[in-house]
Amino acid sequence: MQTNPAPVHEEEGIPSYLNRLTQEPLLSAESEIALTRAIQNGDQAARRRLIESNMRLVINIAKGYKCRHIPMEDLIQEGAIGLMQATERFDPERGFRFSTYATHWIRQSIGRAIDNKSKAIRLPAHVSQTIRRVEKERARFARETGREPTIEELAEIIGLPAAKLQQNLAAGQEMLSLDLPIGDGSGTLGGMIRDETTANPEERAMRESILSELRNVVSELSEREQQVMEFRLRGDGVEIQPEEIAQALNLTRDRVRQIEVQAIRKLRIIAQQRRLRELL
Repeated sequence: MQTNPAPVHEEEGIPSYLNRLTQEPLLSAESEIALTRAIQNGDQAARRRLIESNMRLVINIAKGYKCRHIPMEDLIQEGAIGLMQATERFDPERGFRFSTYATHWIRQSIGRAIDNKSKAIRLPAHVSQTIRRVEKERARFARETGREPTIEELAEIIGLPAAKLQQNLAAGQEMLSLDLPIGDGSGTLGGMIRDETTANPEERAMRESILSELRNVVSELSEREQQVMEFRLRGDGVEIQPEEIAQALNLTRDRVRQIEVQAIRKLRIIAQQRRLRELL
């Protein structure tokens, strides 16, 4: 005598309202054939019974596709869509059971739903299928050898060039949100990325502080020495050549160099007196 399996409970991630469907009795091969022929004649009651009697199969398959981006209930619903498609296409005259035929349609429907809904960027079906096959072969290889396979070994197993396989795997990597919390949640991933287009605030503040202190020291030089050093300390990143300074101050190049050397000597003495070692 055939007994019904225990109902599936909510704590397993299965909604309680599906318990009724999982309690439907399993069908014999003869019953499947009779229902299928009735469906071909437009009998919707037969179609509903064939679907409900195989919802247990849908749930068991959906459990193998656990995806943190898609609730289990949604996976079951997608699998049910595949089951409905199978009821329309099943041909009992081919000699195999309906559950064997329906498994393909259920897996295909769930797999496509994961590909379309779990990623921010939809991947082509053949890429998704390759990634799933790679994960299956990687797990099998690890069980048999006790180590992870290399890309070259996986490529040989899958039958793809290593470069092509690497490209497919890279396409399947999950995207991370810049708003992803980091550490204790007080910061985000985006906040950890440095903006290369702007100067480092700490470095800029330190430079401005040093330049400000330098200008204070320069103020103790003579007027001519201050003029020469002001050109050197403009701080805009542009190097001023001695010839340009000489022309601007109406001096010879040699005289500019003499004033600059004399001014630097005085600045070092003042910096030592003020213990401004970073200015030396």
